[in-house]
Amino acid sequence: MGRILISLLILIPAPALACKCLVAYPACPEAASSDVIFIGTVESVETGFMDRWHSARSSADALQADEVVRLQKEGSADSLAKLKEIYLKMFPDLPAPDKTELLAAATHRELQSIFDAIVSRGKRTHFKVRTMFKNSTDDDKDADAKDDDETKVESMDVWTDYGDCGFDFQKGETYLVYASEDEETQQLGTSICYRTKRLTEAGTDLAYLFFLKNGGDASTRMEGFVTSNPNQDRSRVPNGIEAPVADVVVGLKGGEDERYTRADRDGRFVFDGLSAGDYELSVFSKGFPLDARLLTDPKTVHVEAKSCASAVLGVPPDR
Repeated sequence: MGRILISLLILIPAPALACKCLVAYPACPEAASSDVIFIGTVESVETGFMDRWHSARSSADALQADEVVRLQKEGSADSLAKLKEIYLKMFPDLPAPDKTELLAAATHRELQSIFDAIVSRGKRTHFKVRTMFKNSTDDDKDADAKDDDETKVESMDVWTDYGDCGFDFQKGETYLVYASEDEETQQLGTSICYRTKRLTEAGTDLAYLFFLKNGGDASTRMEGFVTSNPNQDRSRVPNGIEAPVADVVVGLKGGEDERYTRADRDGRFVFDGLSAGDYELSVFSKGFPLDARLLTDPKTVHVEAKSCASAVLGVPPDR
C-alpha cells in the first residue's frame, strides 16, 4: 500500500493475528442473535487510510504520513497543533465528544493515546439502506411502531475492525449486513464472523429473511441434513457434517403442508415459511416419486412459531 501505510503503522496499534471465528451459524440462528439485518449499498468508508481496497496512495498522502512522523518527533507546541489538524482531517465526521477530547490534548503522548483509541474502533461504513429485515436497536418501541419505523430507515453506519476480523466493504457495492449493537457505545458492528456478505452471494439467506419480514407466524425455517452416520448433532456447524447422503428426497408433512425437496451434495435440506406444529420428515430414494422407496422411518419434529428448527435424518449405509 505504499509509503503512507508503512508510516501510519507507526501510529496505529498492530492488528491482531489471523482471525479465528469460534462458530459460524446458519442464517436462522444468526438472524435471531443479530440486532439489525438489512440490504445496503456502501456510500463511504471512513477513515480512508484503513480501507484495504485503496492500494494506490497519492504522493500528497505519503507526504502527509511523513509529516505526522516528523511532527511526533519534534515535540513542540506548534507541532502538537499541526498534528491535531491532520488528525481532524483524517476523521472529518468525528463525534463532537471525541473531537473535543482530541483538541484538548496537552501533550504528544496524550494526543497519541486518543488517536489510538479512535483507530481501535475500526472502520465506519455508511450504507444507503435498500431493505430492512430487522431493527431491534430501540427496545422502547412497540412491535407495530418498530415495523413502520424500519421501512423509513434510509441510512446506517456500521463499524468493523481494521484487522483480520474486519469486513472489507467496498464503496458502491451492495451487501446483506448482519450487525449487533454495542451496549456501551450503541454502535453497530459486524465482522467476517457474521454472515455479512455481498448481496450476490446471499443465497438462501434471502429466502429465510423474506419470511422473517413478511411471514408473520409462518416464518420458521426447518433445516438439517441427511447422513449415514446419524450419531451426530451438528446441524448448526456449516462444515461439520459426517458421511452426508446427497440427492435423496426429503419429504415434510404437517397440517395442510406437504412438501418435498432434494438434499444437496452435503446432504443439507431446507424448508421455509413453516407455522408452529408437529412435522413428519421422511427420506425417499433418489428416484422419487417414480421410485418411492422409504429409506428410513419418518421422524417427527416439533416447530415453534417464528423460530429455528433443525433435524438430523439418519439413513442406514446399506440403503
